Amino acid sequence: MKRTPNQEIIHSDILRYKTNKLPATLALLGIVFSCLYFCLLYGFRSNFFSNWQIGISVILTLFSLLITFLASEGIKGYNKKFVIVLIVLAAIQIIRIFGIPLSALRYDIANGNTVADETSTLYTRYFGVDLAPWTCFVFLTLWLCASAACLIASAVIGYINCVRLEAFNKKIESGEISVEKTIKEMNEEDEKAKALDLQPDKAAEEVR
Repeated sequence: MKRTPNQEIIHSDILRYKTNKLPATLALLGIVFSCLYFCLLYGFRSNFFSNWQIGISVILTLFSLLITFLASEGIKGYNKKFVIVLIVLAAIQIIRIFGIPLSALRYDIANGNTVADETSTLYTRYFGVDLAPWTCFVFLTLWLCASAACLIASAVIGYINCVRLEAFNKKIESGEISVEKTIKEMNEEDEKAKALDLQPDKAAEEVR
């Protein structure tokens, strides 16, 4: 149902007294997908990971998780600056697909290690399920894309709510909108509606 102008004012006024919860929750969901990503990534047994890249990956992963958490808290408090942070983090998640996961897959293919079995060094157990290299890459890509999608959604919804609250506060400061006056008008509208509802009942009683 479409809101009346007065209902829109009250709905916007509610934003002043509650946190930007949905975007913050989406950012935290992005962290969950990141955790699913690195739980699988660091479970690989490929020889590709016996180099310095895995160490850098661990450091960057921990750093990105910390920044994402701080961004979720920032957007929760209607801070528009963290919208940019969330967009950058989402871009990093997409770029990471073409980093270690894809490089590891290419390494395994180049070395003829495309099939995993119980005796293979590539045999990766992930939450009790045994995955081959291709399957691992698909899951890694899926988790990174899901994380990026959550971060982008958090940034977009968070920005919309921030702009909306900012514009509403400016209207209140300029005197263009008065919440007290709006509440009074809505109460009067309710009283008129009640009076109209009672009129048919009175008419019916008179007929009787």
